[in-house]
Amino acid sequence: MNFSKKNNFIINEIFTHKSIHSIKIILLICCFLNLVFFFFIYGNLGRKINFLCSSNNSCKKWIVIISFNSPSLSIINLEKNIINWKIVVIGANRLNDKKWKRFKFSNKLFYLTIKDQLKLNYRINKYLDSNSYFRKSIGYLFAIQYGAKEIYELDENLEFGDHKDLNLNLDNSIVCYGKKNDNLMINPFAYFGKKHIWPRGFKINDLGKSINNEFGLINSSKIQLSPLVYQGLINGCPDIDSIYLVTRIKQKESQFSRNYPLIYTPGNYVPINSKNTRYLYEIFPLLIFFISLEESIADIWRGYIIQYFAWKYKGCVVYYYSEIFQKKCTYEKINFIQEKKNYFELNELLLLLNSNSDINDPLDILKILVSKNILTKKDIEIYKEFLNDLIYIGYDFSSINNEEIGKILKDCIKTDSELKLYLPSPIHLSNNGNIKIFEHCYSKKIYNDILLIINYNKAEYINLNKYMKKLYNKYFPNIIFVYPSSEYMGENIISCNESFHGFYSYKCFSNIYNKYPFYQGYLFINDDLFLKPWELENLDFKIPWFFELNHPTKDWCKHFHCDKMYEILSKNFEWKENIIKFFGTFTIQTTLSDFYYLPNDYIHKFCEIIEIMYNSKIFLEIAVPTTHIILSSKKYQIVYYEGLWGEDRKNAINNLYKHYKEISIHPIKFSNYDLQVKVNNYINFTNAIYY
Repeated sequence: MNFSKKNNFIINEIFTHKSIHSIKIILLICCFLNLVFFFFIYGNLGRKINFLCSSNNSCKKWIVIISFNSPSLSIINLEKNIINWKIVVIGANRLNDKKWKRFKFSNKLFYLTIKDQLKLNYRINKYLDSNSYFRKSIGYLFAIQYGAKEIYELDENLEFGDHKDLNLNLDNSIVCYGKKNDNLMINPFAYFGKKHIWPRGFKINDLGKSINNEFGLINSSKIQLSPLVYQGLINGCPDIDSIYLVTRIKQKESQFSRNYPLIYTPGNYVPINSKNTRYLYEIFPLLIFFISLEESIADIWRGYIIQYFAWKYKGCVVYYYSEIFQKKCTYEKINFIQEKKNYFELNELLLLLNSNSDINDPLDILKILVSKNILTKKDIEIYKEFLNDLIYIGYDFSSINNEEIGKILKDCIKTDSELKLYLPSPIHLSNNGNIKIFEHCYSKKIYNDILLIINYNKAEYINLNKYMKKLYNKYFPNIIFVYPSSEYMGENIISCNESFHGFYSYKCFSNIYNKYPFYQGYLFINDDLFLKPWELENLDFKIPWFFELNHPTKDWCKHFHCDKMYEILSKNFEWKENIIKFFGTFTIQTTLSDFYYLPNDYIHKFCEIIEIMYNSKIFLEIAVPTTHIILSSKKYQIVYYEGLWGEDRKNAINNLYKHYKEISIHPIKFSNYDLQVKVNNYINFTNAIYY
């Protein structure tokens, strides 16, 4: 009889003996006290989670954080403000557990000490050292065990400007997708307004190549891929490449520009980090790190493999602007040598993924990388144990829908019409190999067949004609000026009362076309917009251009009568159908209309629609973009600009230097002589040097 059976025999004898009935009661009390002790010391957390996750939806969304420090104010504020999310914080070491001891668990946040993590009995525990970032994997399993369908991983020192980022949804919204070009990567930082920097893990071979700056703009419903990974940007101290950090002046705070979410379609890879990232259920089996690599490299390599399988699972990766901010930079801790695999062996990984679309099992990829001595057998072992843990906690592997990448590549985008987004001025390598930003401010191209139209909101701006001609005549020999007064006459002057204040300046297009009907295209700008003609070279003059679209707010619509626009569209079946066809729903959007371009063969139809808009006094920032979308059977191009608001307007010229790659900047008040001089200095400066 072994020890366990012997004990059971003795206890049974005791419990069946009537004379010692009191001992039975004592033993029952002891058992009860032991259970109470267990629940209060450890089981309290499990009991609490079981209670809080008893409903179907209460624990479907989990935030996973690993902590090396005391409870940060960011985490405390996050716990107070989030809705419909639970937070699990993984302690990195026992010393840190003591720092968290006083933090009270709420109904949203749970801190797991090292002791708690061991008691969970996950098989991967034996591979995870104390103080290792890889311990975060415990948090993934814990969240999945308690019902996670989405996992959002965050750094412990990030600050939220808007908690809506946690629930980003792309249903029937405008998105952008990068167009595949010779297997080049698309730098997401450039797309969001920071063209001179690139993220950690960016393929170094692509930095010197000509970057494809053309993006497709489309309604998300027409992309036949479901977002499975959402990678959010971090303002302040983004995740920047080490080469950039060691070859540049100390990085200052970076504030990214708002833009449409950027979808990476099959074959267009992008670095994914674990700082501000949301994963959906199908991706969970791929969240384990490669423990033989440096932590910062394992983070990135895991992201590339996730992308490969996301496409196989008929999904995609979304890069998006977020309000998350990181104040404390840790760039001084960057070790360039430690990240050498990202520069010398990353190509091996990407080549493997690009050339083997028939690999359906992540284990096969790991085995190949082990055979090349890039990974070790430990990476295979922990991956297998991670899968065993997922089986143990009840992960449903049948949810994964594996597809062939080739089929997805062919059919992932369905559209009859298309908008393009153009980003100017790519990164270049100079001949000596130093990375520089080249500002191609000087262009020899002259647009003889394009009529430049400059609209004046006030008649007294007639005095600006000489300056405006000097500013643009080098590129546009044909310039006309639109005035809200018939007092001024001339060959290059159009009188149009609607140009006053610019509210209905679009009405003037009929007058312009009647007088000048034979140009290839018509470029319209307002008097307070500074256009950079040298950035127009790569644009397509056969299709219209306008600025990015935005949803109007309720207050904005109330002031500018969006309801009238809906009435007009409802009366014209074809127009309404085109709106629905483009947006996926019956909606209108707005855009700044200080700048737009129309080819000649669009003008007649444009003027016809605009006349109806004008009769109902539709504000130009609704009328112009809506008219463009009504004509959506054609192709359009969205151009990148910089709009200045609030305090930025007081330092317009400083912002002109700061945003030196945008196609235009608004407003620049040319009626101010000092600003004219400063703009001239800017042009001379950017023509003379490159960065």
